[in-house]
Amino acid sequence: MSHANSLTEVPRVCMPKKCTDDFILSSIYDGGLTYEEITKIVQFKVLGNKQGFLLIENTPIGLIPATPINRDSIVKHDQSSEKLIIQATALLGDPIGYVQESNGDLINNLFPVKSRARDVTSDSYDTELELHTENAFHAIQPDYLVLLCLRQDRNNEATTYISSVDSILTKLGECDIDYFFNEEYNFLSDYCIKQKNCRIDINKRHSILYGDIALPYFRFDPHFMVASSHQAQKKMELLQKIAWEVTKPIKLKTGDMLIIDNRKTAHARSRFSASFDGVDRWLQRTFALCHKRFLTEKIGIQNHIFELVSEL
Repeated sequence: MSHANSLTEVPRVCMPKKCTDDFILSSIYDGGLTYEEITKIVQFKVLGNKQGFLLIENTPIGLIPATPINRDSIVKHDQSSEKLIIQATALLGDPIGYVQESNGDLINNLFPVKSRARDVTSDSYDTELELHTENAFHAIQPDYLVLLCLRQDRNNEATTYISSVDSILTKLGECDIDYFFNEEYNFLSDYCIKQKNCRIDINKRHSILYGDIALPYFRFDPHFMVASSHQAQKKMELLQKIAWEVTKPIKLKTGDMLIIDNRKTAHARSRFSASFDGVDRWLQRTFALCHKRFLTEKIGIQNHIFELVSEL
């Protein structure tokens, strides 16, 4: 296996599935997590918690080169961080990727891109990303996302916000809870054929709360949601306001790993400064799926990387 670049390039130099499987296996055995950290991750997966996230600090990420300015300039010889994040992801479920996320890379490298400063994507920096559930429109929605901080911005401005449905519910009355279980919103896709940041109607109509009414799951992305009535719009705005009131702010430091339960939370990111001098903020991100065999049965394809699927 070549070590010239990161894992994000590895699947392209031989049979994709075999290369990906080999790297996942290697990461499981030699990812760098301690026994205590592995225990915390498994416990979080099995039992969850009220805040909907788990933060593990000071993980061994290896030698980090200068922050790239675009994905073509990623040259990363030390794969410690890639193995670490894949090991954590595999503890949560099957590591997966999406064609429209970093061109289908299993590990997404997130850093400021000058041409996308104010886009509503992870490549931006000069704009706030609103509270959202990851890929809320997608029929194959990740159960967890993992963020690994390779480098914080020099001014320590970037803040990740997480809003847990358990905290939101404490501020909702029974009528509102019932409303969000039954009212369907149209979740627009932000995936075009090969890119993101679109607003495409794929007729994805779902309620915001779903699952067990006593312990509900949560999907929310106001920027890509369309209400069916004035009342539904006002209710969504109320929920957005409450969600921000209960957010937990987190400033990720180098070596911090943040695991987010994507079925129980929405997350956001503040704006931050970028200088494009090699020391800008740099995160790696992965997605974990807990029901991949069920999906294989439904779509007839066993793969780690998915295109847009609107219905199963």
